[in-house]
Amino acid sequence: MQDRTLAFGFVACLALLGSARSAATDAPPVTAPKLSETQLGPNEELIAVIQVTHGKEAWGTIEVRLHDKYAPAHVQSFVKLAESGFYDGIAFHRVGPESFVQGGDPLSRDADPANDGTGGPGYDLLPEPNDKEHARGTVAAASMGKRESGSQFFIDLKDHPEWNGKYTVFGSVVAGIEVADKIAAQPRKGDHPVDPCTMTVKVEKRTRKQKLY
Repeated sequence: MQDRTLAFGFVACLALLGSARSAATDAPPVTAPKLSETQLGPNEELIAVIQVTHGKEAWGTIEVRLHDKYAPAHVQSFVKLAESGFYDGIAFHRVGPESFVQGGDPLSRDADPANDGTGGPGYDLLPEPNDKEHARGTVAAASMGKRESGSQFFIDLKDHPEWNGKYTVFGSVVAGIEVADKIAAQPRKGDHPVDPCTMTVKVEKRTRKQKLY
């Protein structure tokens, strides 16, 4: 009788272990919180890494420091869209040589350049006026009249003091501005590049290297 009791106890233990392992296996994987939903520490910053491709040729990356203190709604929108893959495959649809490049319109993925500049994520943003100036490398939201595009943005290739206060500045290029210069120098029809330069956007949280605010 004692042997049977011991055997029964041993089998029960094995069953419990099996159940615990099964529960652990069935548990959903732990995922890191999205950057668009987290608060930055005092020594952290968000950097958007924009990979530019011309045809099948990789042209390099444009790195943008996002100014969440100056334009929190614009930065949150940009980061959320980037995390969803919204920007991947979108073209820089409008350029001004030695002046600016503009992108972020999902309609630039189709073969109709006439509708470029009219698309977005389905919402607009209210302007967030700030004192950031339009210097070379500034990243700002495209205007939609009294509101601003939820996804379209442009990069200044030279100083544009006449634009100060007119468009919400939400970032600054910290590396790769020459890639934007190369986009603007391509053959174009009007202000539309003949051959598309497309983007893939990822956002990284990094240790801040210098005081920003």
